[in-house]
Amino acid sequence: MATVHLEMFGQTDRRFKSTLVQRERDKIKKEEEIAGRLAELESANNAVQKAEFEGAVQDGSVQARTLTYQEHLRQRETQLARIALILVRREALRRVLELERQMYSSELSQRGLTIYLQRI
Repeated sequence: MATVHLEMFGQTDRRFKSTLVQRERDKIKKEEEIAGRLAELESANNAVQKAEFEGAVQDGSVQARTLTYQEHLRQRETQLARIALILVRREALRRVLELERQMYSSELSQRGLTIYLQRI
């Protein structure tokens, strides 16, 4: 009687696991569909924005000039941000290297050794 109960329990356990697996598969499938729809919407949105921009540029209106000026401004800001980021990274790297050199120098001095410094 106990073995029958265990077998039945095992079957329900397997059913429960298969149900969980199926739910996960369904969830993954829905997420993939949503991601696909979002990609389509983003693509359509980009196409609409590009069409509006090109239409405005072809009109030669003040709005078109404003849009091109704003686009150039954004590009310049992005370029300046990249340069600033590079400068910050360089400075951080320089500080790390200087700290490591100082640590290395102090370790050598504790051993009674020195770093050769060439005088110019």
